[in-house]
Amino acid sequence: MDARRKIQEEKLQNILNPRQANKEFKITIRFQKHYSRNYEKALVLARENKFFMDEGNGDFYKAYASFYPSEVEDLFNLFELVKDHETTKIYLNNKSIPYIQDFWLILMWFYRIK
Repeated sequence: MDARRKIQEEKLQNILNPRQANKEFKITIRFQKHYSRNYEKALVLARENKFFMDEGNGDFYKAYASFYPSEVEDLFNLFELVKDHETTKIYLNNKSIPYIQDFWLILMWFYRIK
């Protein structure tokens, strides 16, 4: 199943079962192929993610990795590698939300405090 289709199915399930979908949130990082030394490291980290998806080929290749609050360290490590690229997108429960990097990710970093 391709990434777009799986994301659309998850969105549909969120609409059909809002109580279940709203119990816990998920942050997804989507990044595209770019020419930096961090890209290969980011791709290795993303492929280790249990929710990894990808689509496209060549320069249009996109990788998706999703994280729940319990996986905040993995999210932080991947985000640090891809945050400076303009093609990197962050989603909350598969939705693009304004200020997600400025608000939601900061809230996620509180889970790093032990």
